[in-house]
Amino acid sequence: MIFTISAEYFSGRIQCTREDKQECLYTVRQLLELAFEARERGLLAMEDLISDHARFPDRFLHKAVELTMEVSDPDKIRKVLYNLIITTKYVANNQFLKDLLIAETMLAISQSEDLDYVFAHLIPSYFGLDYSPQAEEVYRNYKISRVQERKRMTEPFPGAGQD
Repeated sequence: MIFTISAEYFSGRIQCTREDKQECLYTVRQLLELAFEARERGLLAMEDLISDHARFPDRFLHKAVELTMEVSDPDKIRKVLYNLIITTKYVANNQFLKDLLIAETMLAISQSEDLDYVFAHLIPSYFGLDYSPQAEEVYRNYKISRVQERKRMTEPFPGAGQD
């Protein structure tokens, strides 16, 4: 049996203040890091990152990464993650939003979705029209920094080969 989140349940939990949404942007940044590592080095590379509990303390994120690495069927991943979301008593709506962002990102990773689509459109859509530009900006900034980092790593050292 697959549980689904009803529109009533969803709309009652996802409403967050701007401050709450701002806090969720850190989760988006973590998800970007995990997604790009998985895309570049494979799903198991996420395990190396997530093992740093100081940087990645969220238990739901750990469970989602573990499922994504161990279970190849996205429907099974969805079932477990959404069951966990439904059965969790949320004291703050921003935690619901964070868990939803984590679940959707891990599902996208498991299905090898295009990361531009995931982080420029899908994930920002959960923030609403008023706040989605901030989520999109996190993605753009991360992507720019990733490209610049790669460029620095491939450039020869100054003076190299000039003997």
